[in-house]
Amino acid sequence: MDGAGPSPKNIERIDMGALPMIQRMAATGLQVDLDHFAKMEKQLIQDMDRVSEEFSLLTGYYCNLGSGDQVADVLFKKLKLKQAKVKMTDSGDRESVADAVLTAIQHQHPAVPLCQEYKEYEKLFGTYVRPMPKLAVKTSFNVWKMYPNFTHTRVPSGRLSCKDPNLLAMPTKTDRGREVRKGFIAPDGWVICSIDESQIEVRIAAHRSKDPNLIRVYQNEEDIYSDFATYAHRLEDKRYRDADGWHYPTVDKIKHRRPSKVCVLASIYDVTAGGLQMQMPCVCSNCGHESVDHTVTAREKVRKSGEYSRMACNYYSPLWIENKCRDIINAFYMLYPGLMTMRKADHAYMRKNASVVDMWGRLLHCQAVRSVHEWVVSACLREGSNFPMQSGAQGTIKIVMAAVTDDLEADPSIFEVVHPLLQVHDELLFECREDVADELCAMVKWRFETLFEGCFQVDIKAKSAKAQNWGSLDK
Repeated sequence: MDGAGPSPKNIERIDMGALPMIQRMAATGLQVDLDHFAKMEKQLIQDMDRVSEEFSLLTGYYCNLGSGDQVADVLFKKLKLKQAKVKMTDSGDRESVADAVLTAIQHQHPAVPLCQEYKEYEKLFGTYVRPMPKLAVKTSFNVWKMYPNFTHTRVPSGRLSCKDPNLLAMPTKTDRGREVRKGFIAPDGWVICSIDESQIEVRIAAHRSKDPNLIRVYQNEEDIYSDFATYAHRLEDKRYRDADGWHYPTVDKIKHRRPSKVCVLASIYDVTAGGLQMQMPCVCSNCGHESVDHTVTAREKVRKSGEYSRMACNYYSPLWIENKCRDIINAFYMLYPGLMTMRKADHAYMRKNASVVDMWGRLLHCQAVRSVHEWVVSACLREGSNFPMQSGAQGTIKIVMAAVTDDLEADPSIFEVVHPLLQVHDELLFECREDVADELCAMVKWRFETLFEGCFQVDIKAKSAKAQNWGSLDK
């Protein structure tokens, strides 16, 4: 670990060690509740029709919101909305209506959030909900299952990928998106267990940067987001610790901690001020309701409360202008300067070697760093500096997968009551009989927290949850 260069043999050992569990996941499959998806399909059709009608009433123009050409015609030609920097489609025949474009202009007219909402429903409908009956297979036990099609050599960081459908990219930001996961259920008498690493990529960043303030937070088991919020928002530091953990009386969870959390996670990946602004909480200019980082989330929650007229709602980020986002990013690097030193060292290594290596010896080629175009070089450096955290975190979970497989194979009969299901980024999912769920969660959590003792500057922590379906897991 933390070797000076690539180590193909070590990467082969890590990847091959995780392969037995990946094979079991592919063979087990996830049980599917087809009735749940049938109800979702009907509801999504109604939602899309309703949003289309509201768009027509609001703008005075009928528009097929599923057609980029028609949406662009209404927004940019009839309503005369303007992009700060015009982005065209690849063919160059019209202005783009991609998600990033709609997010940037959502403050100009309340019709834009309706377009975003429609696209969210359309994506859920076409990618996940409607294809489920075709992709699910009826087993000999008269239950419907979905068998993931995994590939484990496609992603440079070593992460798994999956297709038909991509179960590893199930939407989680919106209430409706989380409903999709609720269609994956456990059999009667069984539960789905989740064990995931806590803030693993930030911990990897603390280890690599050796920043004393960041290491202190994790060694004292403090809350990194509240620690940064206290500094960034210039709050009086009244933190204290009791039997329930650390408390930060001056830190408001919505006003201070939430944007600080977004900034921490974005900054370790070298996100620009403009990129951070798009991730920051946004507020409805009409009703004042706040969204976490996605317009549809706010619209869903406020619609349920019935506190405002949806037709007059308009979202924007009045407090988090780009300059303010730049200020909070600067505050992040002032409090944790070791991260900037680490990033500069990574950039220097990439410029010299046209590659970057993670702590396990996994290599990412970065030939674009030698481009004559500065914007190409910047994008390459940003991607390359992200790699050691993503790949390093994936290495930890693959090593745990190998160890847990060894633990389970010590008693082959255990696979009659425990079935590995998925590995989603920093999370392992199992399907197990209800009476052994607590024991399984404790064993896997113990592996996460003890397997790397003495290897990192900070401890690795994990948390577990269990539920009758994937979407109901308490994260």
